[in-house]
Amino acid sequence: MQFFTDINSFIEFVESRKRFSKKVSLENMEYFVSLFDHPENKFKSIHVTGTNGKGSTVSYLKNIYLKNGYNVATYTSPYVIKFNERITYNNEYISDEDLLKYGNMILSKYDYIENSGYELPGFFEFLTLLAFLYFADLNIDIAIIEVGIGGRLDATNVITPIASVITSVGMDHTEQLGNSKELILNEKLGIVKECIPLFTAVKEDALINQMKEKCISTSSDFIKVDYENLKIKKMDLDSSIFSYKGFNDLKIKLPGMHQIENSILAIEVINFLNKKSNLRVSCELLYEGLISTTWPGRLECVSKNPLIYIDGGHNIDCIKRVCEFVNNLNFNYKRVVISISDDKDKKSMIDLFDHTFNELIFTKYTYKRSASSSELFELSNSSNKIIIKDIDDAIDYCFNNQCEFTLFIGSLYLISEIRPLILNYKKN
Repeated sequence: MQFFTDINSFIEFVESRKRFSKKVSLENMEYFVSLFDHPENKFKSIHVTGTNGKGSTVSYLKNIYLKNGYNVATYTSPYVIKFNERITYNNEYISDEDLLKYGNMILSKYDYIENSGYELPGFFEFLTLLAFLYFADLNIDIAIIEVGIGGRLDATNVITPIASVITSVGMDHTEQLGNSKELILNEKLGIVKECIPLFTAVKEDALINQMKEKCISTSSDFIKVDYENLKIKKMDLDSSIFSYKGFNDLKIKLPGMHQIENSILAIEVINFLNKKSNLRVSCELLYEGLISTTWPGRLECVSKNPLIYIDGGHNIDCIKRVCEFVNNLNFNYKRVVISISDDKDKKSMIDLFDHTFNELIFTKYTYKRSASSSELFELSNSSNKIIIKDIDDAIDYCFNNQCEFTLFIGSLYLISEIRPLILNYKKN
């Protein structure tokens, strides 16, 4: 087996691995961690799944614990800025050197794995194993681990965390997880372990009852966000101010009602573990952790003049939340630039854009999964819509035809591609 000394060749190799195994089970991943003496058991963890809000919730938890002086690791996906951002320790991306070190460590076992009759690690298995090996060598107080897809059969589900979190349940990845919220939730409930508490921000009664039943069967505490105790004082593009359960005038910078929900879910986790673990958090530093939280590509302002935001929303539930927020903004003219992956519910998403924005621009991100801009154009009933196929031209158009508010949205692939282009455009 070849080993790597060049980081770009290594990343290319990892990204060429299969996304999904023929054999849908945790057996492979359990075998891989056993080969390395179970690195996943050498650090405490919080396990986070959900259709939307995973990354932001991870970020709130991370920043609150960092402000309180803890050593915090995170494992998230996909990346927006740089491949290395998937794996962090104390807010620093894993270095190229450590990616190569732990990647080559896994590759050193390839012949053994093949001779044992197991499939070689797929893309997500490889990265998850690499993260666990890296974390096991660090002095970590808490690692916050984000599920890739679903939960029950996800490569991360070999951990036994101190808390399990389900942020939200919506219709996404239906081919892998099922075509109803109940089936999707059943997959996510696969992360719940015996006697480990489950936290959620989900609101629907039927889904709450499904979670309660699971927690009864595993003797797990069940803690849900108490929306009756949420009082919102202010919510706009700059910040939100709100009170929750005795915490008055909490402030966050990430815009939108969904971000308030993610932040109070993080508070529920912090509060519970404050009493039940040695992860003590001060009230004052909790406030500081919330206000310091940012998350690239989530209603992120990338230009003040003209006012341009980007958002990685890529499923119907997320688009609904963003459009609800945008509808309440006090702008007379709102423009949206859209590119959507071909396997998404394109028509439903575009219907929401039609009813929210004055002008729609359809473009196409570079990655192969992108739907064609002409197909998206035909799905729209807007009387003010155009196609600008090239992303650079779409950015150019938005800077040269300024309006009160512009949003780029539809895919994390789109956001990953356009974010540096817009930031560089501003510099030049």
